[in-house]
Amino acid sequence: MKRPSIKQLEYFLTVARASSFRGAAEQLGLSQPALTVQIAALEAVLGMQLFDRSRAGTLLSPAGRELLPLAREILDQFQQLVDFSEQAQHEMAGTIRLGVSPTIGPYLLPRVLPVLHQRFPFLKLHIQEDVPRKLEAGLEAGDYDLILTVLPMNAGNNRIRALFTESIHAVFRTDHPLAKKEKLRGRDLHQQDVINIDDTHHLHRQLVTLCDKYGAHLLRQQEANTLSTMRLMAMMGMGIAFLPELFVQAELNQSESLMSVRLEDEELTRTHIAMWRKSAASKPLFQKLSYEIKAIALEQFGSILEEAQTDENMPENW
Repeated sequence: MKRPSIKQLEYFLTVARASSFRGAAEQLGLSQPALTVQIAALEAVLGMQLFDRSRAGTLLSPAGRELLPLAREILDQFQQLVDFSEQAQHEMAGTIRLGVSPTIGPYLLPRVLPVLHQRFPFLKLHIQEDVPRKLEAGLEAGDYDLILTVLPMNAGNNRIRALFTESIHAVFRTDHPLAKKEKLRGRDLHQQDVINIDDTHHLHRQLVTLCDKYGAHLLRQQEANTLSTMRLMAMMGMGIAFLPELFVQAELNQSESLMSVRLEDEELTRTHIAMWRKSAASKPLFQKLSYEIKAIALEQFGSILEEAQTDENMPENW
């Protein structure tokens, strides 16, 4: 009896994600006819139609939807087998699918990854950015092996390791009324406009709490969707932006029209974490990788980041 190949399952998963044979073929580096033949062969082996084609695109059939989580699990286990084999030959090796928040990756990883590669040349990272809630869902679905995000986070079936904390600064134009103050305190935010970011980012929750506490006006009708957009809105004089220090150090030195300060009486920080599935076969590798990322980040950004608690008895829900 013929059985599906690993390659056919990978092709099936790629088409399902792309909802298009053409798009999937481009991702895989195949011709569309070659991919169509492989999917047809898979359907013949399984004795079922996996996709329905319509004007809306290529959609999973009912049978295809049933197969999808099974195919993901098989491919995940196969990758674990490959990683285990490579890890047996090298202390840190294999390909790891790393998910990172867009408010972290661009400002942290460019200085961390070169050192990591120098130390562990057999390690490969396939990196994708997404907002925290989608990173968590992707980890559960097996799309990522490890994610870098920020607290709060519900651990569920995953292992959380705190890495480091980072301050959040108030950023506004140099001609803003608050720019004249020698020290900025929470009460100074009263009736001030604060630039909002959409609720897919954990920073949104902190801004809501801060504005409620001091009677500031959170711009709910003009919210940003990225840190860079918040910065631009601050440059336009639309209000005060609260931005992580990694971003401030990377971006604000290019603009003389903005200044950043910490609130004297309000400890605004965020805690960066690494998270992976408890059931992962390569969890010792993920644990070591999280330690290495933490160590390199603290070496590179020692004046910006502070070490977070990494006790083995950390609570599972944050």
